[in-house]
Amino acid sequence: MAQVLTEDRCNEECLHPESVRPILPRLLSESQADATAEWFATFADPTRTRILQALALTPELCVCDLAIALDMSVSALSHQLRHLRERGVVARRKAGRVAYHSLADEHVRHVLADALAHVAEDRADAVPVV
Repeated sequence: MAQVLTEDRCNEECLHPESVRPILPRLLSESQADATAEWFATFADPTRTRILQALALTPELCVCDLAIALDMSVSALSHQLRHLRERGVVARRKAGRVAYHSLADEHVRHVLADALAHVAEDRADAVPVV
């Protein structure tokens, strides 16, 4: 268990208490850090990243069209889409028997765009930024 950083500890143990003191109330709690790490882990799978990038390039796609675009089976794609929906990254709209998927919100689009731009800075085979 981490010790609480008190005024005395900060003055005795910190090399730069003037830098540490202002950030203490702004640091994530363990549960907030866990939730954030889990959200980022959703992006850590290459297949899910490709799905998200495809969805970022268009307002929405049905499962069949997305499966064709990504050269995946509908079953494998559906499994990944369920994972993405459960984590609030992808939204689903049903029209009869057809399910359409889209990015859940602009936060997802921005995180993906920032990641793609960052990767593109260091690579010759840069990916299209959304």
